[in-house]
This record gives sequence, C-alpha cells and structure tokens, in this order.
Amino acid sequence: MHDQMLRNYVLGTVEPVVRYGLYEMKYTSVAHSMFEISAITFLMGRGYDFPNARRIVESWEVNESFPPYQITPGF
Repeated sequence: MHDQMLRNYVLGTVEPVVRYGLYEMKYTSVAHSMFEISAITFLMGRGYDFPNARRIVESWEVNESFPPYQITPGF
C-alpha cells in the first residue's frame, strides 16, 4: 500500500510539470522544453511550488533558450 501512496504522491506532484512540458513542446523545441521542465522539477524538489518554480525558470530564458546550456532555440 505504501508503494501505491508514494507513486500517487510523486506522479500527482509532477503531473502539472509534465502537462506544461507537453504544452511547451508545441511552441518550442523538445530540448528547450526538457531543460525547462527539468529545472522546474528541480526547484520543486527544493521546496518551491509549481507556479513559483515556473516563474523563476521563465525568468532565466533569453530568446527562448537557456544560455550557455542551450545556445539556440532549435537546440
């Protein structure tokens, strides 16, 4: 039972991030979306809630990329 509760907690917590990443991939590259959702999820693991983590990560974007790790939007 504990495993099922943990599974539901973890997947329920990351669900908004996954949905956001799938939405973002329609308008940006897959690589950009992966950088973005990974950074959001990392911040959530550090205690930020999804909306604040998303705002922080969005503030790091420069022309739809995350320099120096993602130099061009098509990366």
